[in-house]
Amino acid sequence: MPEPASAKKSVRILPESLINKIAAGEVVERPASVVKELLENSIDAGATDIQVTVKNGGKDLISILDNGCGMNEADAQLAVERHATSKIIDENDLFRIQTLGFRGEALAAIASVSHFELLTCDDESQGATRIFIKGGYLEQMGKIGFPQGTKITVERLFYNTPARLKFLKTTATELQHIQQHLVQKSLAHPHIHFRLTHNRQLLLNLSGGQQLQTRIQQLFGEEFKEILMTVKHEETYLQYSGFISFPSKPRTSRRWQYIFVNDRNVKSPAINHGIYGGYGTFLGKGQHPVFFLNLKIDPTEIDVNVHPAKTEIRFRNSQLVHTILLDQISRALKDGASRRFFGREHAHSQMSRTEISGQIELPMEEALTLESQYSGMTFPKKKKRATESRELPPRGALKKQHSAELSTFSAEKPLAEIHPVTQRRQNYTSTGIPEASDSTPATLPEDEIRNLRLLSPLPQFPQKIRVLGQFRKTYIMAENDAGLLMIEQQALHERLLYDFYTEALQKKELALQTFQASLLIELSPQESVLLEQSLEYLELCGFAVSPFGGSTFAVNTIPEILNAEQVGKVIREIIDRLALFGKRSQAEEIIRDICEVVSTHAALPAKQELNLTEMEILLAQWEEMGSPMSSLKDVPLLVEFSLQELERRMKR
Repeated sequence: MPEPASAKKSVRILPESLINKIAAGEVVERPASVVKELLENSIDAGATDIQVTVKNGGKDLISILDNGCGMNEADAQLAVERHATSKIIDENDLFRIQTLGFRGEALAAIASVSHFELLTCDDESQGATRIFIKGGYLEQMGKIGFPQGTKITVERLFYNTPARLKFLKTTATELQHIQQHLVQKSLAHPHIHFRLTHNRQLLLNLSGGQQLQTRIQQLFGEEFKEILMTVKHEETYLQYSGFISFPSKPRTSRRWQYIFVNDRNVKSPAINHGIYGGYGTFLGKGQHPVFFLNLKIDPTEIDVNVHPAKTEIRFRNSQLVHTILLDQISRALKDGASRRFFGREHAHSQMSRTEISGQIELPMEEALTLESQYSGMTFPKKKKRATESRELPPRGALKKQHSAELSTFSAEKPLAEIHPVTQRRQNYTSTGIPEASDSTPATLPEDEIRNLRLLSPLPQFPQKIRVLGQFRKTYIMAENDAGLLMIEQQALHERLLYDFYTEALQKKELALQTFQASLLIELSPQESVLLEQSLEYLELCGFAVSPFGGSTFAVNTIPEILNAEQVGKVIREIIDRLALFGKRSQAEEIIRDICEVVSTHAALPAKQELNLTEMEILLAQWEEMGSPMSSLKDVPLLVEFSLQELERRMKR
């Protein structure tokens, strides 16, 4: 048996060039890693204007120009050596890091796997220094005219490490990673002017001297004005400030979550868990908050030297950080909810009344009527036979109505109002389950809820279930041979739409609606890149979307089950899911996600009053489509109470 190769070789010191390439493997994972390291150096140099230029996602060219303090010739020569830095002097400095970069290996590592040029100047009267390095070896050095600041150009990244080169992703994916670093740095430093140009196209132009709120709107749009609340906390150990989303405005992805500790964007389980703990029961399954938080803490309380890329930190007392965030976020959310519900003057007025009399006078409530006590329930009511009847629209036809014509219920109606339902003649078996009947179902009202009729021909009535009524505009109450059923109507409708939608795609029978004038959607540069990557998947799902110039896209065709007013939200939510590109790289998974998003938005609202006919149509189609028992979120659609259980409870 041959001796292992390692046993035949003696220990030796690695050559400097190989050491640099190994370091590059830790620091330089992809073009975005280069951008991150160079951005941090520019920020540490006090730059107020940073221009980033890349070609082909950074594979061919990365250039970063700043107006920072620059370097003299001696410092420039040392800066490209390994472990050379101006930011720490002795061991104690490692435990009070206040700069973004400090390891002193980034420039050497980058230069070892690229064609690297450094132009830098700290005094224009003395001229600038130019250094050109190829694959870790110095090629040229000299003086050149250049304004104060620094420009670093990196070309042909990984040209001498082909194994690493082949692991790079598509141009769009690499560009997306670069954009994400620009977004992170611009949020942490809104006073700096950032520009990003890709293949000679300006993608980001974020003016400096801004407040964080303005920077958020620059990046993500005006809609964030409505979903964010300001938070601020100051104490000796930990201070933080920024914005978090209202509990009523959650998102379905973690895409808008940014944490900065001493202006450094980081990952921290302690912080994340503290924020989620603060939201507590405000968040449902699959919901995530939006937050932009900058924490300030004594540098001696954190270790930022945990990871070569400096993306993770360790707290000396992570439990305390977690507890402070959980407690303070929870308080802020409850106070914010109170102000939004009662009005800004509520707390003040209540306090004033208490101070004057020592008591708060509460008005006596009037005696509740029977109807108001059961205001959450809608019962089938008999109705006089109409002298005239309207004909049903064609079965399976989806009604094309403007959103203003869709079923809406005014908030001004009293909660106790019982919604009348259309009564029809029907035969029942001895068990109370409706028999099959040839009679025509009652006509739906003029404000029929969209997308209730999916199948053609439409089944007339549910064969195994009898509808009893509706509870709190959320649940359909029904009975079958086994007992009583409570069915969540929105989840049921979402599931029916999803099954109908995916089956129509497979059969290539999906009904579409085409616009004479294109719908235009304005996206952020990041969203534009993601959308361009997924145009073919959207087309397979019934969307005809095309670039319209810049970050604007034209939508010409959508699935018929959607309203035109929903298109913007649907496209953006699809983009949110595509942002998780690492986890969803298979075409089938992407299409499945698109179908889920469309079905969720096309379904009836969370709280919607339904009449008897509408409820029967839903349940009849549910039976016809195989009676699926779980929702799109893999939770039960219904709860069943057996006769035995009901009888047992009644006897107690």
